[in-house]
Amino acid sequence: MSEPLRGQPDDDAQRDFEQRALRNVRGLLDKMEDEERSDRASTVRIAVICGVVAVVMLILVVAWFANRKDAAPASVVIPAPAKTPK
Repeated sequence: MSEPLRGQPDDDAQRDFEQRALRNVRGLLDKMEDEERSDRASTVRIAVICGVVAVVMLILVVAWFANRKDAAPASVVIPAPAKTPK
């Protein structure tokens, strides 16, 4: 009968140790999940910034092509026929 009484503090110590270990594991898991959420948010933010930059560059290229002066004139000018001496 004295053995169960002597074993009781060891069981409590073991239980406390296990609970502390579980809390530590849960804390680490929470920290990993927070980092993963942060990484996902950063990835989305970078993708949005790249998309905005691409759209702005596309608009600039289209505007540049629209305002570009071509070597050939847009309209053809036909000179009047030259008068020949008779």
